[in-house]
Amino acid sequence: MTTIPSANLHDSYFRDWISEPGVLADYLRHYLPQHIVALIDPSTANIEHGSFVDDELRQQLTDVLCTVKLRSGSDVFIYCLIEHKSYPDSMVAFQLLRYMVHIWQRQMQKGATKLTPIISMVLYHGEKQWNIPTQFAILFGDLGQQVGFIPQFNYYLTDLSQMPDEQIHGQIITRVGLLGMKYSRNPHANKILVRVMALLSGIGDRKLAQGQLIRLLKYVTSIGNNWERSDVQTAIAAAETDPNLQEVIMSNFAKELIERGMEIGEQRGLQIGEQRGIQATIARLIERKLGPLQANERERIAQLSEASQLSLADALVDGLMTTYADLVKRLTLLN
Repeated sequence: MTTIPSANLHDSYFRDWISEPGVLADYLRHYLPQHIVALIDPSTANIEHGSFVDDELRQQLTDVLCTVKLRSGSDVFIYCLIEHKSYPDSMVAFQLLRYMVHIWQRQMQKGATKLTPIISMVLYHGEKQWNIPTQFAILFGDLGQQVGFIPQFNYYLTDLSQMPDEQIHGQIITRVGLLGMKYSRNPHANKILVRVMALLSGIGDRKLAQGQLIRLLKYVTSIGNNWERSDVQTAIAAAETDPNLQEVIMSNFAKELIERGMEIGEQRGLQIGEQRGIQATIARLIERKLGPLQANERERIAQLSEASQLSLADALVDGLMTTYADLVKRLTLLN
């Protein structure tokens, strides 16, 4: 099993979310300044294919380019850069300028004789407050005031690290997606889960609501968040979620924890020996589901081959071990 880098998980989560019908237009409508919203028709926003982020920066950044119509009828680009680092980057304005140039170069290669204006946005969901000015010229210090020979542009910042939940606006799916990014590094699950499930209860389409919640759970557990099964159960109960939906949610969440645990085990295995990494992960997952491991069973797991250890994990995923006695029986068969 191949471990997915956390930045790729951020990237995948954001792209899946922003591609939901209506989310892009809703995001632009609520997170661009109102004087810009007054100039554009957000409902015409269309995501362009491709990325302009350099390969060496893909662990830190995600980008989305879209075209949108001005109310006058002309086109404008909106380029959104998503910062995945836990701290602000003082050079983000320079990175934006580079990518803007790439966008214009692509236009010229297609034969354009006029360039399309670009509105730049930055979405930041790190841990520390973004305290960096949003003007490109600030990178030049006092010389930045010499407007005759230094490019002048601003980007529009959404700093989720400092934004109260009540100020995260938009349609339900828009708000759920942004809350997921805001709390992606937060080890305390209950508050955000109760809030999200309360929001999703307002979606009439039960299947759509379920899909949104499962995607959120997979995201936050996949990037290394320490949310426990008990956290999710408590949050579901507090939100008074439909019992049938509770069962589906917990089934998916448990499977994701186990699968992600295996990937974490492989990642650790690259550092301290793959066998030991997988063994430690399987032991932790068994204890989550079946209770504390006795010394005898822990030693028996350590003696298993890698294939047998993975078989043990498969039994957890498939629901073939639901009691400690089941574990002892299966170890007897495998040893």
